[in-house]
Amino acid sequence: MAIEITRYTPAQLSSARADSHGQASRTEPTAAQKQTGQSQTTDTVTLTDTASQLHKLGTMIATQPVMDLARVDNVRQALNAGHYEFNSARVAEKMLRFESARQSTELNTR
Repeated sequence: MAIEITRYTPAQLSSARADSHGQASRTEPTAAQKQTGQSQTTDTVTLTDTASQLHKLGTMIATQPVMDLARVDNVRQALNAGHYEFNSARVAEKMLRFESARQSTELNTR
């Protein structure tokens, strides 16, 4: 199975391989395995401790709710009671920042 890597020059890929702390190996079948029809190669990938920690962290984050449900409930109650106050200038500033970041992202992906 081929893996296509785009947006990198050969020099960057060589540098990345040299800096990598992970290991990959391939075991080719022996002549005896080829004769008996067991000629599958075995690929092995060993990740660094950092990669393993990042994977665990990603798994932990994936189990967390996207929003703070208690805060949403508090805001809902305040709105229903007519007691919720907000700073319109702060809301406008955050909207402008969001739109600016979104447009920057769109330009970078083109």
